[in-house]
Amino acid sequence: MDLSSDSGFPKIESSMDGVKAENGGTTEEKKPTVARYLGIPQDIFAWAVGMGFIISLMAAMMGFGHLRGWDAQSGYSHNTSESSMDRFLPEPIGSNIEPEVPGRCDSTASGRWYYWQLPPEEVTAWTRVFVWLCYISHQLFIWGTIYVAQRVRARSQDHGLKYGNTMTKYQWVPLIGNICFHLLHLAQTHWTYDAMAQEVSEASSQSSVIMILVLVLLLEYRDRGLFFGWPTARNTDRVSKALRLNQGPTNLVRKYHGYAFAWGAIYTFWYHPMENTWAHVFGFLHTWMIMLQGSLMFTNVHLNRYWRLLLEFWVTIHATIVAFQIGGPVELWQMFCFGFLLMFVMTQLFGLPFWKKLPTWVRPLPFTVYFALMIGLYGFYFVDGEGRHWIRLNEIVRIPFIEYTAFLFSWLCMWSFLKIEALIQRRLSIDTSQPLSEVAEGFYLFLSLSAYAVCIGASFLIQEFDWKMDLIALMVVLVMLFILLVAVQMMFMKQIMKPVRNRKVVPSPQDVSKVELEVKESVEEHSIE
Repeated sequence: MDLSSDSGFPKIESSMDGVKAENGGTTEEKKPTVARYLGIPQDIFAWAVGMGFIISLMAAMMGFGHLRGWDAQSGYSHNTSESSMDRFLPEPIGSNIEPEVPGRCDSTASGRWYYWQLPPEEVTAWTRVFVWLCYISHQLFIWGTIYVAQRVRARSQDHGLKYGNTMTKYQWVPLIGNICFHLLHLAQTHWTYDAMAQEVSEASSQSSVIMILVLVLLLEYRDRGLFFGWPTARNTDRVSKALRLNQGPTNLVRKYHGYAFAWGAIYTFWYHPMENTWAHVFGFLHTWMIMLQGSLMFTNVHLNRYWRLLLEFWVTIHATIVAFQIGGPVELWQMFCFGFLLMFVMTQLFGLPFWKKLPTWVRPLPFTVYFALMIGLYGFYFVDGEGRHWIRLNEIVRIPFIEYTAFLFSWLCMWSFLKIEALIQRRLSIDTSQPLSEVAEGFYLFLSLSAYAVCIGASFLIQEFDWKMDLIALMVVLVMLFILLVAVQMMFMKQIMKPVRNRKVVPSPQDVSKVELEVKESVEEHSIE
């Protein structure tokens, strides 16, 4: 899931239709060779295999659940379901609140209680241990594939891991592994049922996905800015230059985001059982697409901006379906649908290449249409609990406010760590040309794993001691904690993955001159289009 080459930028030899090469003083077109299966570029073929697999698996998940008579759509429909009363505890609301039971003991418990889990009397040591063995095996396996691919790319001059259409063992192994673990999860659900909800907070699962969305904002910041495609390197006016954030944190995320994205997707994947509801279907589709994207590292599909936009936008669809399906006394689907949609029209949409060819004044048009729609819906249709119009309009800014705030927090964390690293190297006169020893590399690996262990440990303690906090507030706390720890982990990986040639560390992306940087950005944009 590395978006950069040894110099920090995608290689383009196999992604452009024609690359001009000097040959004996003359210029000729050198077209790349496209590796194919059955006449289809290999990476697109693998992507199609992956999408075909997950659609088939979701059909099987729905079918097996239906055959067993499962119809648990929501805790709020517990008493009307034919099977839920035999399978789960009721939602902790009203008379179902149990003062002596952790997680179900007060009026806010419904926000912390995950409905699709076994009743305490059916939980055994095996149902708990088995799912954790599955999760840990899956997590370490995928991390291992990312680590091996990045290390080979950093240490070997003839690594062969250039962006293009070719599928190698570095892509097929994680793809096949993810397929196997998905089949295992379906079997595990129908055997022991419980996922990880017994041990860790529901807010941690949601927060791990939000962390991914926030890091995507930082990852894409160089090319699409933050608002309406601004500010980027293409904006050369004084205001843009003054407000454009330092690119160091963006480069760090682009290089080492794979580990964090794999953690967020796999952790969330194993948090939920494969229950036959549409909310679960769209959630598993999302986590699978993130894993598929990671499996296709160093391919053109991994760089495709339309595919990347779909990955980022999918949460809008999923969150809306979840909120609509769960229901409850307060309608929340509008907040998720229109809150994430606001992110789409202000930020996400402008990563698509065609926006660079249009006049700047065109960019606010999607937002204008969105704003008019919100005025109509909240002014004349959606009302609050007392039947008043307009009052709920504020809910559309809650999600964007959290994400943009977390974006700034993530940038500040990484920028601070990069400054501290430079200060330490300068004060201690550290020779940065020498690669790490095996002992030092092992130590940094241990610290990297420890960062994620702390994330999971914090989630466990919140669940174990039933930390009573509003769900949204708890999610914000966890998102910030996860981002901080992920930033630390990325700094550890930065020490390990420095490019080495002839037993010497070669210049890092930060050493590329400003002119070279702008040229490479321009070429990358052309190759992705």
